[in-house]
Amino acid sequence: MGSKKSKHKKKYKFKNEKLYREKYKELFKKPDDEINKKDKSKRVDNVGKEKKSFQNKSKDIRIKKDNKKEINEDLNLENKKKADDNQHKKDKVYSQYGEEVEKLISKRQKIRFFKILLVIVLIMFIFILVYFGYRSYVKKQILKEINSKINVEYGNEISEKDILKGNFKKVSFTPKLSSLKKIGEHEVILNVNGYEFKVFVNIRDTISPDLEVHEISKYLDEQLPKVDDFVSKVEDLSDVSLKMSEIVQKPGEQEVEITATDKYGNKTSKTTKLKIVEYKGSVKINGLTNLTVYVNSKPDLNKGVSATDWRFGSLNFSVDDSKVNYSKPGSYKIYYTVKDKLGNVTTKERKITVKERTVMINNFPTYSQFPNYPNGCETIALYLMLKYYGVSVSPETLVNNLRKGDGVHWENNIRYGGDPEIEFVGDPRDQHGYGCYQRPIINLANRYKSGMVDYTGHSLNQVLELVRSGKPVQVWVSINLKNTSVCADWIHKASGKKINWICSLHSVVVIGFNDSYVYVSDPYTGDIERYRRGQFQKIYNLFGKRALYFR
Repeated sequence: MGSKKSKHKKKYKFKNEKLYREKYKELFKKPDDEINKKDKSKRVDNVGKEKKSFQNKSKDIRIKKDNKKEINEDLNLENKKKADDNQHKKDKVYSQYGEEVEKLISKRQKIRFFKILLVIVLIMFIFILVYFGYRSYVKKQILKEINSKINVEYGNEISEKDILKGNFKKVSFTPKLSSLKKIGEHEVILNVNGYEFKVFVNIRDTISPDLEVHEISKYLDEQLPKVDDFVSKVEDLSDVSLKMSEIVQKPGEQEVEITATDKYGNKTSKTTKLKIVEYKGSVKINGLTNLTVYVNSKPDLNKGVSATDWRFGSLNFSVDDSKVNYSKPGSYKIYYTVKDKLGNVTTKERKITVKERTVMINNFPTYSQFPNYPNGCETIALYLMLKYYGVSVSPETLVNNLRKGDGVHWENNIRYGGDPEIEFVGDPRDQHGYGCYQRPIINLANRYKSGMVDYTGHSLNQVLELVRSGKPVQVWVSINLKNTSVCADWIHKASGKKINWICSLHSVVVIGFNDSYVYVSDPYTGDIERYRRGQFQKIYNLFGKRALYFR
């Protein structure tokens, strides 16, 4: 019990003393130099009395602790009374000290106010210092992530990675990076997470132009090429100027250096060659093969012909055929002339042959002398002529009516025989018979048809003209147009004339021709045969150009 009471008393003593000091704290704060000792002693006595009175009353309150409600009421009354007393004392003190007390109170209040204000200002300063320090720290950390040198190649898109090393959530640029196009230094305001930075973006052109060149060949008479003539390709984002090293106009090969420089001084140089050739003319006319045409026909003289030059390429040409007579068979020359762009003239000749078309008497009959008339070619040829003209007579009748002379034989060591100019030597039916010339055939023909003409002595071309007019002509040649000569001779007994006989005598009817061949109805083969025109003319002349035809 004792210990509890002592604790309780100490508690209330402390509490009451605290309340007491709170009420009279202003008096305790008065400095000694403002209150004299007398007043101070009076205050001390009053304070002591009050303290003693207060302690007594506190004691009464502790005694009456069981009646808590009454104690509280008494305390309230006591506190009110105490407050009134304190106010009374204050008023008394204030009335005594007047303005001095008010000044003292005002000064202390000001000091207190300024202390509070100083603390607030100090707190605010610290806050501001911490705030701006933090922002400065963050800004420095962001600044480390900004590239110190921002160089972008002209023509490339500028991206956030060109400016910032790291990744940030909120990043903006003013102006926008996509609007930066021109070469030069551009000021950009960078905002990263609310922090602004001023950066400079340098757009520059450091790439040299893309240049490709090629070699050139020129002729000595042409103008020297310009720098653009050497350039196959030049590409750059800016304007490009071209220059080349000095070139000279002389035959040969020389190196040329081409330099491309863009607007910002970037250069590219390439080396190529210039070849200068001295032109001496090289026109070639192609397709000048020999021509063959028929009479009264003119070919396309330009067809298949071309004129070219290894310098000028294809060239025009002119054709001169004024010396060609297209209505007359023969060989002629055509002249082709080409003039190049430098005035050089080239002329070439072309051979043209004008020939007749194949002339043929159609439906001319054929008949073989074998086996009945092994040496009766002359009689069978006449038979074919008569048959063509519609004369009805048999080969046998003609052979029977043909005048015949002696065959070749020996008498007293002299060889005798008939004369082929007037009669058939031997017999056409005999394998050892010889033959006859045109006169015995004419005499025989006149017995069946009039108008037989002896055309002996005329050229082959004249004979062929008769054929052209539709008249078949009987002529004397050799068998198969083979080469022959005099192989026998004898004496015609009646006239004493010496007969020189050319072997392989044969007679055919000419019914057609062209420039190369002569067409005949040949009794030896019984068919239409063709023989080389040149050989035919040779053998025809050898046998004396003997020919017959009906008017």
